[in-house]
Amino acid sequence: MAPRKKAAPTPAAVKKAAAPKKETNPLYEKRPKNFGLGGQPAPKRDLRRFVKWPKYVRIQRQRRVLSMRLKVPPVLNQFVTRALDKNQAETLFKLLLKYRPEDKKQKAERLKTEAEARAAGRVSWH
Repeated sequence: MAPRKKAAPTPAAVKKAAAPKKETNPLYEKRPKNFGLGGQPAPKRDLRRFVKWPKYVRIQRQRRVLSMRLKVPPVLNQFVTRALDKNQAETLFKLLLKYRPEDKKQKAERLKTEAEARAAGRVSWH
């Protein structure tokens, strides 16, 4: 490729005249600060983002971000948004009570009756 031609430089007479210098008040002259080593102390910055927040604050913020990012199916979301009225919630909890996992007393009682049945000769393996 052939070298490109450069545009001709503008003549000195056509160049803009220098802007007239503003007169500054000597009482308000600039004194730039030097924040380097040995200079003025740096201005205070807002460091709240870098604080080690308490665990509960971090968790609630993470939970909020997650809930915004994740799509929750409507079947589950009705519990989050408290869309159920009191009567619906009551019937639902009655239904869920039937499917509640057994506690220690119930388990001990069930095992005891199974052991008695085995001892009596009525073996019933699940």
